[in-house]
Formats: sequence, structure tokens, C-alpha cells
Amino acid sequence: MEWVAISIVVGIGIVLYATVQIVKMGIAHEDKRLALKAGVGDAGRIEQILAANQAEMAKLRERVQVLERLATDDDRKLAGDIERLRAADTMRG
Repeated sequence: MEWVAISIVVGIGIVLYATVQIVKMGIAHEDKRLALKAGVGDAGRIEQILAANQAEMAKLRERVQVLERLATDDDRKLAGDIERLRAADTMRG
């Protein structure tokens, strides 16, 4: 029974961490969107901003998919998902 509580706490921690990361990416995306709306920068810079926004959106979609899977999958799959997330964060960061 103790492992269930630990799994839940770890799962909540992962969800909170991912939520913070998603909020950070959302804020950065909004800043870039406002810069585009204001007309700051030249055409090349706009292309770079759009490409960066698309990459951020892809990351956000991936994280949301992982969170949905964590919320709906069995507890026995949780440990594997945690390890994959750790490996992905290590590779990105």
C-alpha cells in the first residue's frame, strides 16, 4: 500500500514539474507573439520566431500527451514513464 502512495506523490510531482515547464513555454510563446503583433524585427527574424514557436508547440503537445497518458494509464506503467521523462529532460537540458 505504501508504494501506491509513493507512486501518487511522484506522479503529482511530475505533473507539477511539467505544468511549470508548460507555463514557462507559454509565457515565452506569448512574448514572441506580442513582438510579432507589434511588428518588431525584420522578415528573417519573424521567420525565426515562427519556427521557434512551432518547436515550442510541438514540445507542449508532447508533454500534454505524456501527462494524459500518466493520468489514464495503470500505476505499473508509471515508473517507465518517469524514467523516459528523466531521460528526455537530460537530453534536452
